[in-house]
Amino acid sequence: MSTKTASVSLKQDFSHLKTGRINLTILRDSILQQIKRCTNQFFTEKSNLPKQFTKEKCVVIDDDLKNLLGHIQALNELGASDIRIFKERQHDTSDYKITLFIVRPKPIYMEIIANMIKDEMNKLKQLKTKEIVSKQYGIIFVPRQSRVCEEKLKERGVLGDIIIDELNLDFLPMDTDLLSMESYDCFRDLYLNKDTTPIFNLAHGLITLQQLYGIIPNVFVKGDKAKQCYDSMMRMQREVPDNEKKVPTQIENLILIDRSTDLITPMMIPGTYEALLDEVFGIQFNRIEVPTASFSPDFREAQKLDVATQDKVAVRLLTTDKLYSDTRYLHMITVGKTLQEGARAQRQLRTDFDTNFSGSSSNIQGRKLAELREFVTRMSNQNAKTQTLSTHLELAYCIKQELTATYDMYLANQLAMLFSPILQDALRQIDERIAWKDDIFCILRYLSIITQTLGTQLKRKDYDLIKRDIIQTFGLQYLVLIHALEQVGILSVPDTIKTASSLKTTETYFDRLKREFNLLQDDQTVSVTDPQDIHYIYYQYAPLIIRLIEKIVFQATNNIQDTMNILPGVSLIDTQQVPMELKRHRQGSTASLSSLNKTTKPQGQQQQQQQQQQQQQQSSESKVTLVVFIGGITYGEIAALRFLADQNHDFVIATTHFINGTNLMKSLVDVSLLPL
Repeated sequence: MSTKTASVSLKQDFSHLKTGRINLTILRDSILQQIKRCTNQFFTEKSNLPKQFTKEKCVVIDDDLKNLLGHIQALNELGASDIRIFKERQHDTSDYKITLFIVRPKPIYMEIIANMIKDEMNKLKQLKTKEIVSKQYGIIFVPRQSRVCEEKLKERGVLGDIIIDELNLDFLPMDTDLLSMESYDCFRDLYLNKDTTPIFNLAHGLITLQQLYGIIPNVFVKGDKAKQCYDSMMRMQREVPDNEKKVPTQIENLILIDRSTDLITPMMIPGTYEALLDEVFGIQFNRIEVPTASFSPDFREAQKLDVATQDKVAVRLLTTDKLYSDTRYLHMITVGKTLQEGARAQRQLRTDFDTNFSGSSSNIQGRKLAELREFVTRMSNQNAKTQTLSTHLELAYCIKQELTATYDMYLANQLAMLFSPILQDALRQIDERIAWKDDIFCILRYLSIITQTLGTQLKRKDYDLIKRDIIQTFGLQYLVLIHALEQVGILSVPDTIKTASSLKTTETYFDRLKREFNLLQDDQTVSVTDPQDIHYIYYQYAPLIIRLIEKIVFQATNNIQDTMNILPGVSLIDTQQVPMELKRHRQGSTASLSSLNKTTKPQGQQQQQQQQQQQQQQSSESKVTLVVFIGGITYGEIAALRFLADQNHDFVIATTHFINGTNLMKSLVDVSLLPL
């Protein structure tokens, strides 16, 4: 069955990237320039094609990379007459003068490419022609060249016939304040396979950002992987020529955070519209694929969707969609009301038009120009929101059905574990869920919360019994997944020695986190319709990692370092030197956040007045903090950061990839091993 893009989805537009606190079109243009540099060396005039070649250039590209380049509309920059998908099989491109491969540096790809080149060269040699047969082959590695891959090509005897280059495709602009490396295997590579390649790629991406937007003076690092990334970034920074550091600083603070410092939040069930779209359908490159059968018959008829021939429908989720922008961070309870109000407003607009402006021309004559202008304004504003109203109504209904079927039963249990964890209640609930053969990933997410909140209350024998029940119920193959979850810390395995020797204390480690970071809020004080804090996003729970960022940025006190030390992993506060000539052109505040921790000495009246004038000038433009998530970020956490942004402080979010509890678990093992 085919996958068709729904006609209701909007066309991708990048003009909104200019509207953020930093102009992300600069980053996109930089990527396009790199692509042109890589592809311009593979060029030939059509008039100069040897007669054995009938076409100019063919690009064979990794499917994942095609989506990456397609997201920023860069495929046209390849200058290819034919673009094919590299699906681990050979292609016949012998009739092309140039064959260009754009792939990830995987040795298995090199085997296929080598076999393909050998077959084509043998085919060309068999042609009876007096002309010298010359054909260009090129490989562009994304994001870096690989010595292992080059050695593999050398072993196969084709390295000398290939032009090799690399495309440093690090951060991609996803929204006005959102960057992603789209490295789906990053968490597994870092925490399970102990592969530091993502750290190098991330550090290189941060260097690129600082070349485009200036050196970031204040740096906060939390977590072991974050410290490795910062050290790697500083080594690269010292190698950057001085003439490439002449960009005024536009970003005030850099916060590097290791995902391992907060593994509870991804396991929680979110409540906002965008986060639930990701949970139910999975958002990739600002789009989701919805099963055609999930739509109502009326919608399928209106959009001309055929279930028999179209398996899924792709729907774009763009900032330019006014209705989506207004609802993406709302709680689902509020989203339903908002969409219903939109439908009523649309019907009312039609009624007003029929009453006041339809029929004979006499209905319009004599009306004031202000009335006509007011109605046109109402109509244009409503049309901007209702262009995709029917689509979002359908998606909201699909989410409601999924929540009722799966998530509701886990929501109350998860909140109970956070507020007042009771061992016997937790064991009984998870036994029931296993007995009913619920979704395995919902069960594992609930088990993760149990192991991280109960602490030493959970005995090793009880944990082993739960593991045994899961394996006996769902299959032995899930033992591989559970072992991987234990290795990365998503499942906190009870320590038999500590459990046996520990005294009964009234406070666990998670209890301390709740107290120090204000993680939980009474349901009577949490308003989902008019939220006053980020608790509404996860039903009374505030994401731990966002609370840490909030303390770093908004509560500049002497105990920032002590607060960071509460969470596991290395903590570091550092500064980068900004040249004096660039400080004068800096956007936003020039005050170092770390300097706010120091006690100010008495100053003269004139000096105080100068300082006040400087502060007033600085306050006219908000500060910008770049927050980098190493190991992934959830859409709920994105909503929380954007909620915290105010007129005095903006956030730019950068991440290795986007996660939720389910896809984070799936990324740890070969999904084909599991009967999903």
